[in-house]
Amino acid sequence: MGIAIKSLSHFVPDTKLTNDMLAERLGIESDWIAEKTGIMARRIYHDGATSDMIVNAANICLEKAGMKPADVECIIVATMTADFLCPSTAAVVHHKLGTVNAWGFDAMAACSGFLYGLQIATAVLNSRQHKNVLLCAADKMTSIIDPMDKKTSLIFGDGAGVVLLEYVDDEHNEIIDTICKLNSTDLMSVSALDGGSKNPITPDTLVRCDQFMKFTSRGIFSGGVALFKEVITEVMEKNKVTFDDIDYIVPHQANKRMLEKLAEELGQPIEKFIINIEHIGNTNSGSVPIALSEAFADERIKPGMKIIVAGVGAGFTYGASILSIKHTK
Repeated sequence: MGIAIKSLSHFVPDTKLTNDMLAERLGIESDWIAEKTGIMARRIYHDGATSDMIVNAANICLEKAGMKPADVECIIVATMTADFLCPSTAAVVHHKLGTVNAWGFDAMAACSGFLYGLQIATAVLNSRQHKNVLLCAADKMTSIIDPMDKKTSLIFGDGAGVVLLEYVDDEHNEIIDTICKLNSTDLMSVSALDGGSKNPITPDTLVRCDQFMKFTSRGIFSGGVALFKEVITEVMEKNKVTFDDIDYIVPHQANKRMLEKLAEELGQPIEKFIINIEHIGNTNSGSVPIALSEAFADERIKPGMKIIVAGVGAGFTYGASILSIKHTK
């Protein structure tokens, strides 16, 4: 008995923001952007909100599973770009999908959102009160960054990943273990200061542009690598797993240079990492399930493989999970 991945899917917009386009806007060199980030283009969503990207992915996910929206029992939306302050994006998705028998809620853990959602969904299913959970991880990051910010605008894009998890009676537990952690030492290094209850939006605050998410610390790169390494090592040691047992690592697509450094720190070849940031950008909560879905679709990840998924996000939130793949719908 355990938790199985019934199906998964993703949505990325067709519109691309290339390095050449960014370079012209920001007055910098296209080659410099590629060198610093490893990103060639990011996807931009012009046709709706975070919920619309989720619904696009969720419809495909449910079709793959042979299920109707009315069969869904719980919806978890991991996002930091909610459609509204109120109601929740889970409620909006519920309305648009027609999941009339489901309850749901949002979870905000920035780039670790999918890992946090996976931990919560596992607990919900192990309670035996529900048979399935639709775990949605998505962000429209272009809605919360300053297009003229030479740090954030180089990195972020828009996208959604959706995974349908179910409780199964057989002995194949695909979610072997998940560890989620929080280290608030460098709390505000990635932050959007205005728009919350502490600093409500006013005409004066809009002048500062602090409603946009900003990077305020030079330690984000090194700190992120250290937290990635910590939680991946911890979940492996806890479950007596070595890298010889792991076929792939699917990390949050933060920055290609960060992932290359992580591979070096872990002593693993970069080929062992599923990386798609070059042509999609950093989609925040959506990055892990999008990369996972793509790797399922092109059969890099196959039944019988064991993989690690991991994320690090603002706060700093971080987490890692070991998955034993049974099928790849």
